[in-house]
Amino acid sequence: MHHANKSLKHQDGAALVVALIFLLLMTLLGTSSMRGATMQERMSGNMRDYNLGFQSAEAALRDGEDFLRNTNVLPDFDDTGGFYIVNSPNRPIWHGDAVTDGNGYVSYPTDIEGTSERPKYYIERLSTARPAGTETETGTPTEEIFYFRITAIGYGGAQDNAGDSLAAVVLSSVYRSR
Repeated sequence: MHHANKSLKHQDGAALVVALIFLLLMTLLGTSSMRGATMQERMSGNMRDYNLGFQSAEAALRDGEDFLRNTNVLPDFDDTGGFYIVNSPNRPIWHGDAVTDGNGYVSYPTDIEGTSERPKYYIERLSTARPAGTETETGTPTEEIFYFRITAIGYGGAQDNAGDSLAAVVLSSVYRSR
């Protein structure tokens, strides 16, 4: 009996120290896995916001193309209201440090679910081309082919404290008439 009491006295809390070390390791493991899950959730939210912005900018591009395709008499490209001459200093600039809406743009006709605001676009008239081998001096003149650049911006759903969109995607396409 005397021998059993001696071995219990020599432990002096070793089990407590081992248990505390294991508890510390489990806490560190749990904290790091929570950080990883939080980071993945943020990344997926940002990707969803980017995709919403991309899809709304794509919708605005298609709306601009439909406008050019279905309008018999196009408006004057007078550097206002979303209709510009190529590289006009008055056109909107939607990327870089000096973001501006210029002398106007065309808004998408309806709200897109999940986005913070309607997408918008502007159209620039590029140059015209006459098909090779055609002449206006002999025979019937052929119509010129017009080229246009459509630039659109779409927004994601997230907003900052001031109400501005956190995700904006700018897309551009070149459209040929006829």
